[in-house]
Amino acid sequence: MRAFWLLTWASAVSTVGNTFLYIAIPWALLESTDSSLLAVLSVAAQTAPYLVAPFIGPLIDRYDRRILYAAGELIQGASVAVIPLLLAYDQIAAVFGALFLLGLANVVSDVAGDYGLIPALVPRDKLDKASSQFTSILLVARFVGPALAGFTIAAVGTTWALEIDAATFVFTALVAVFLPKVKPQEVTTSLSTMLREGIAYFRARPDLRRLTMAVALYNLGAGALEPTLLTVGGDQWNWSPTALGVAVSCGAVAAALGAWLSPRALVGNNRRRQVTLWLGIAAVGSVGLLVSAPLAVVIGFCILCLGEGGVNAATMAYRQQEIPDELAGRVNAVIRTFITGAVPISALLLGLTVNLTGSLQVFFPVTVTALLAVGVWAFARGGARPKTEPELISATTDTRAGA
Repeated sequence: MRAFWLLTWASAVSTVGNTFLYIAIPWALLESTDSSLLAVLSVAAQTAPYLVAPFIGPLIDRYDRRILYAAGELIQGASVAVIPLLLAYDQIAAVFGALFLLGLANVVSDVAGDYGLIPALVPRDKLDKASSQFTSILLVARFVGPALAGFTIAAVGTTWALEIDAATFVFTALVAVFLPKVKPQEVTTSLSTMLREGIAYFRARPDLRRLTMAVALYNLGAGALEPTLLTVGGDQWNWSPTALGVAVSCGAVAAALGAWLSPRALVGNNRRRQVTLWLGIAAVGSVGLLVSAPLAVVIGFCILCLGEGGVNAATMAYRQQEIPDELAGRVNAVIRTFITGAVPISALLLGLTVNLTGSLQVFFPVTVTALLAVGVWAFARGGARPKTEPELISATTDTRAGA
């Protein structure tokens, strides 16, 4: 377990730094372009690469996941480091190109780490507890990160915030070098055959497809919630970066609490009810976003994050247990294509509403899709009992994330 904790704490450091990105990029784009739409669309550039995730999955199942994880972290660090220079020369299109490259590298490190390294470093009978601990610690890191990012931006500006983020990626990559090698079983099939095998496994699980649909629907609204909240807070509420950072940190605390409580909500091994409970809590929080008072919006955001944290912890552990290790990269990449691929569309939806006046108009898509997601998952009939469930993209999770 020593290697697991090394990976966990290194990931936590990277997470603290990465929250700087989610605060600094929308803020920097608002300062440079005065465009709320571009600020929200920055999350689309980071998550669009998940649409090609199935083509990356076979590589993760074929090569040393430790090296792939380290390479993904280094590329993300380099991408972040160059953004301040691009902003200084007003190269907005290049900034979005760097964010896209960052997202592509994040696909690699995300899947290789969460579903390749952790199952290899933890005994199978301890995966539930380890996944809960891993998720909780990363969510606590996301509590520290936004508040620290807000103070840093207020004190020294967005440039230093982004460079700190770049340094944390490099640190995580260096730590990964000291982890045990995690090379999958030797395979002789082609990459195209491996891709077809991953898709076939996903198609053979109707319960998995249904839940993927529900979570993708949820992310269609909530996927770009955080940058939208930051943009509305700075543009309409006139809140400072420090105040907005603290608000996002409160959401991260709620998400960490949900992740910690999630294993304790599993009664009688009924994962259907467990996921329904946490999706329902997230939906309740989404209704709170519609209240006009800024403080009420933040409270709704925290309740929503509580639900996301609960679902993320439960689904991560179950996917690690149920999906065969030799298929883990491919199947999880296919799942991520749908659930994370919905985030760029969420950015487009919320980008259309972010300039409207009032919380009801701005956050209406989040509430609608959250309620529909609960309906798709909780009230659908037929099919086998769920065997695996994909995770939410937390509003406080790097695109990650998650989670």
